[in-house]
Amino acid sequence: MDHVGVPSPKASASAPEHLTYEEVASALDGLTPLDLARLDAIERRYLGGTDFAEGDLLQEAMCSALFEAKRCPRTTRFMAFLVQSMRNIAGHRRDRLQQQVPIEDGPTGERKSKVELKDSGPSPEDAAIRAEQERRASEICAALNVHYGADEEMSMVLFGWENDMRGEALRDFVGVDQARLDYVIKKIRRIARREYPKGWLL
Repeated sequence: MDHVGVPSPKASASAPEHLTYEEVASALDGLTPLDLARLDAIERRYLGGTDFAEGDLLQEAMCSALFEAKRCPRTTRFMAFLVQSMRNIAGHRRDRLQQQVPIEDGPTGERKSKVELKDSGPSPEDAAIRAEQERRASEICAALNVHYGADEEMSMVLFGWENDMRGEALRDFVGVDQARLDYVIKKIRRIARREYPKGWLL
């Protein structure tokens, strides 16, 4: 797939911090059938508790990226950015749906419609927490990209772990057999032991 979002060491220091419209469009065009299958697999894990139909959540994440409702930092792999966007969009939709209650229609008790009890947007406290979580996630992705970003298989294993994938689900997501998956995991652990001998310091 297109590796837009992982900056080259020779990248200009004057480059904008986020991908431009043209770069996002190029990254979307560069998604391979395997990339899309992986994104579909992750989307299905986030649909629970939302009213999104299958495919709609990924489409919304792509549109948000393209029209800059959510902007992709250059330090974040584009696939990781889409995954992060789907998770955030799904979380916001769940919050909104939880703020709705059915109204009983007269004495029959028939439930016909829903109204929102309060503003569907997050509270200032929740918004601040989410902003901090997104900032933290960007920092972690930037740090990991230094060591893992150039290796597609290692990156996909990390994405899968982040989304609670194990065993067969992880093999299918990465697109490898168990022997290859074991080898990739050993590489990840070897780099982690070398680069973070005292554990994660961020």
